[in-house]
Amino acid sequence: MITRAALRTPDVIRQAREHLRRGQLPMELLDASIGRSWQRCMEYGLQLDTRPELPRLESSELRQQRETHRRLLELADPLVSRVAADLHGCQLLLATPDATVLKSYGRNFVLADRFKIEAGINLDERWFGTNAPALALIERAPVLVKSCEHLLFPDNPVSCVAAPLFDLDGDCLGLIDLTFDADHPRPEIFLRRVQQLTGALEQQLFRQHYQQRWVLQMHASLAELDGVACGLVAINDAGLILAVDPQATQWLGHAPASLIGQHIEALLGNSWTEIRRQCEGRSALLGLPLAGGHLVGRLNPPEAWQPSTLDGEATVMPISSPKPARSRDLETLVEGWPMALAREARRASQALEAGLPVLLQGETGTGKEQLARALHASLNEQSPFVALNCAALPESLIEAELFGYGEGAFTGARKGGYSGRLVQANGGTLLLDEIGDMPPALQARLLRVLQERVVTPLGDHREVPIDCRVIAASHRDLEDLVTAGNFREDLFYRLAGVIVVLPSLNEQTNLEDRIRERWASLCRRHSRSLTLDDALLERLASYPWPGNWREMEHCLEAALVGTEPECQKLTLEGLSPRWQRRLCGSVAGYPTRLRQGMAGEPKAEPQELRQLEQIHMERVLQEHDGNMTAAARALGISRSTLYRRLS
Repeated sequence: MITRAALRTPDVIRQAREHLRRGQLPMELLDASIGRSWQRCMEYGLQLDTRPELPRLESSELRQQRETHRRLLELADPLVSRVAADLHGCQLLLATPDATVLKSYGRNFVLADRFKIEAGINLDERWFGTNAPALALIERAPVLVKSCEHLLFPDNPVSCVAAPLFDLDGDCLGLIDLTFDADHPRPEIFLRRVQQLTGALEQQLFRQHYQQRWVLQMHASLAELDGVACGLVAINDAGLILAVDPQATQWLGHAPASLIGQHIEALLGNSWTEIRRQCEGRSALLGLPLAGGHLVGRLNPPEAWQPSTLDGEATVMPISSPKPARSRDLETLVEGWPMALAREARRASQALEAGLPVLLQGETGTGKEQLARALHASLNEQSPFVALNCAALPESLIEAELFGYGEGAFTGARKGGYSGRLVQANGGTLLLDEIGDMPPALQARLLRVLQERVVTPLGDHREVPIDCRVIAASHRDLEDLVTAGNFREDLFYRLAGVIVVLPSLNEQTNLEDRIRERWASLCRRHSRSLTLDDALLERLASYPWPGNWREMEHCLEAALVGTEPECQKLTLEGLSPRWQRRLCGSVAGYPTRLRQGMAGEPKAEPQELRQLEQIHMERVLQEHDGNMTAAARALGISRSTLYRRLS
């Protein structure tokens, strides 16, 4: 059977061009990505026999672009320069996420009519037609475009390969293109080379970001362990997996969502405490027994200690963080809230500035942490913002993370001890997220610390004075917990200086405008340009969103990444069958399945809030095929909390 790749010959492409001249696009003769590109080019109005006039930056504009993309240049320029020196007769391009060439390396190829590919030009498909840089950005994957596949250059003397470069959040930083003579017999060699190049740069980003963490390298071959094909896993001092790169995902055979937050002992098969002690200060080789065989690993210790930056762990982040969702202005955040609730949010900002504690209450996904960060930002300070998710860590770790510990306080304690989150928040703001899940014994100790403003680390006799503002948050009603005897009444009153109840999504006004804003933000994040169909927007705005902003964002983002590259508008039919059923079946503010569960027998008594919560958690668990980790993440609670509430 002839493979699709075997059809990419000059004769076949010439046949495809003849079909195109007759007004037919022969997708069966083209590689799938090339066919989609030719189709887009026809929709742009490009003609086969035309020559493009490319936008070209002035020297001052090019300097500005290089300044804007300084991070990309600082990361990639040294390595790309070395590769270009090794690949004689080839040209490498470093381009922005909109296909503007920032730098050219090596040979300068000249296309038809003495057209030169150089810094400052833009290679967007809309004017240059099918080409590797533009196609790689659209497909978000490495691509090969052979000489005759360049739609506007049938006699192109070059072929090219390109691959996008992604940061740790999955955002495109730019791309690398490698251009070579069209008659080269093995173009796949260059495709592998550019994949290796972007892989090496993405590994470098991973190592830079997690240089203060334990990093596990893994591969099936010891000889390849230091190559770009090895997988990387970042681990914190407690042994919890913080991140896995795409190669590690491939070697382990599990999605990142099922690995992040898990304990590394499940992979290592040995005590994390013992392994960490043996590897302190030096790297060590390990054997990783897995169900499908064995991998070779190398565990690298952190270069220095620093608080973690993973969601769900205690985090320290300056208010100048570039993350848009975490630096939203308070007024923008409460836009659309009921007037009384918005007024309380503003009052909370004034109370926090005066030193009073603030308690945030709201359903899962309403944005309690975003509001906490906005309140901190409203003080116009550069002081630290420190967050601890009380439901994300075991009881034994919460105490150490919050209060710190002295050297030798327990087995595995770090040399020199650890200051703890309360001390790290000195002069700034401490967020105690999911405070309702804090164990009773720790509630008593926290109360004493908040009253006396001093903290005594575990295994230490020193009393360290602290001075920080406190924000507590919980999706559970703390007053109900106090009544049930599950939360200390004195601690509740210590935390409840001003109570802000965040409105659920269906309580907010101008919801269609807010959905448009979220959609535009997601499109920018994924470098897409799609409009929302008006009918779909109306259905989205009328859906009750039990998971609030978190559920809405997951719905929109899943729809966006699942659309075909040529799609220009998202309609209801573009959603998954599950979401189509949900949006078509929502009546009177309740999803169909939940409404039916509530209706039941005509004479049945109304279900209590706890029962509705149970129904919702069971439904989310079923939607994630029984995956407790994924369901807990969708619900915004820890896996242990989900286990406890379903038991």
